[in-house]
Amino acid sequence: MPYVACFLVWATLISQIVPFKVEAQNRAKPVGVDLCIAHYNLENLFDTLNDIKVNDEDFLPQSELAWNSLRYYSKLGKLAKVIAGLNQGNVPDLVGLCEMENEGVLKDLLRQPELRRSPLAYLHCPSNDPRGIDVALLYHKSRFKPIARKDLIINLPGDTALPTRKILLVSGKISSGDTIHILVNHWPSRRGGQEKSAPNRYAAARCLRKAVDSLFTQYGGADLCPIIITGDFNDTPQDASILSVLGADSSGSKGLFHPFSSLNGGSYCYQDRWEWLDQIILSRCLMTTNTTQNHYVTESAKAADDNSLVQQEGKFKGYPYRTYAGNRYLGGTSDHLPVLIQLRCPRCK
Repeated sequence: MPYVACFLVWATLISQIVPFKVEAQNRAKPVGVDLCIAHYNLENLFDTLNDIKVNDEDFLPQSELAWNSLRYYSKLGKLAKVIAGLNQGNVPDLVGLCEMENEGVLKDLLRQPELRRSPLAYLHCPSNDPRGIDVALLYHKSRFKPIARKDLIINLPGDTALPTRKILLVSGKISSGDTIHILVNHWPSRRGGQEKSAPNRYAAARCLRKAVDSLFTQYGGADLCPIIITGDFNDTPQDASILSVLGADSSGSKGLFHPFSSLNGGSYCYQDRWEWLDQIILSRCLMTTNTTQNHYVTESAKAADDNSLVQQEGKFKGYPYRTYAGNRYLGGTSDHLPVLIQLRCPRCK
């Protein structure tokens, strides 16, 4: 065969082989998936039944709020629709929930048409809160497998302090095989004034930090132990309970990285002031600098952007569209916006 012809045959073979090798390499490269983590305060999700063990009298058909089955199921349907679309039109992988009355309302929530066939399951954490409001974790059954849980009791200062919500700690495996730890919070409210009530949230922060440090000790420290903290903290990232007592900041200097610490906006609006009361905090090993492992997707921290969650007219136009304003029924979804982040998981399927 002439030299030129041989060269042309050889070049043709190479041109076919090289793209095949590049394509094969691209297919073999583990691109992974993003995990959507969210938190949502459901704003007084009570059933319509009287529970004599808790103070739920405001949310009964005969109460001033006239809380009845029609309103209850309307709220359930709206909440279910929000949760079903939080992850770019799909359900999130992990959702911390707070302010629901009991396990029964969680079951009713997941029975709604928007979630009935979803891959979500739940873990419920009952509390000794006088009103009976609890925290819970929803999780995507094929993306997260719980292997252990603890219900952490917060001891508030003072002999007459009423019990508050527990912290739900869940450890589990994600689809990459890695173990992660999730702590769901609903810290004491600002009732009585922010300054006067602050010691209660300091107590919650100390309880949470103790749990975090215990996990760090058990699983190799802040640079190896993946922790996700969600909650309505009733304080902002700049308040002492978060910044100093818990030790969460934008640099992860004390082992906890706070992606919401420098964001504008908020999840809750009071007297025309938006605040990040609802937050998601990560251990340092999940920071964006650790791109070869599971890590936070830069600038993914946000409140849900959905016009149906915001009041479109009236005195509180632009505020979260709440269910009640005082005793007046508005029919909105919640007075808090859900918050969410994305975690890149290179080895997740």
